[in-house]
Amino acid sequence: MHVMAASMRTILKGNWFIGASGARLTKSVLTEYRLELSSFLSLGFGLLTIIGTVGVFFTDKLPSYLAWLQDLSDPFGKWVSWVFIIGPIGLIACGWWLYDYVSKVRELAGLIDTPSKAKFVRNIDDIDYLAWALPQRFEDQVIEKKKEFGL
Repeated sequence: MHVMAASMRTILKGNWFIGASGARLTKSVLTEYRLELSSFLSLGFGLLTIIGTVGVFFTDKLPSYLAWLQDLSDPFGKWVSWVFIIGPIGLIACGWWLYDYVSKVRELAGLIDTPSKAKFVRNIDDIDYLAWALPQRFEDQVIEKKKEFGL
């Protein structure tokens, strides 16, 4: 048990995570491509929300220039009610995921764009957490800023 715990141990060195073997740990695909995934899924769920709304509420009441929306909802048949329910839920979840990413990027940019070493050191915990939560390129920016300040 002790050997297994030692081999799985992760040590904190220089405020970025390094595996027990000394190699940098890779980040999840969901972390690395969070912006792309959340944008794409938000668009997809937005389209499903529109299709579900048209299929449930506007079955024969659409003007001719919006008839293509009815054509998109027809293949779902009776399942269009589920599309109407799942679409907005997915849109809200993915929209929040996108908003959270953008707000973390802005917060990190505000924290590392400081000429003051004291202010940087004061905010180092927040900076490290944000760098950990965001893709690797942001962690690399933090490492460069630490080198600049001699930390």
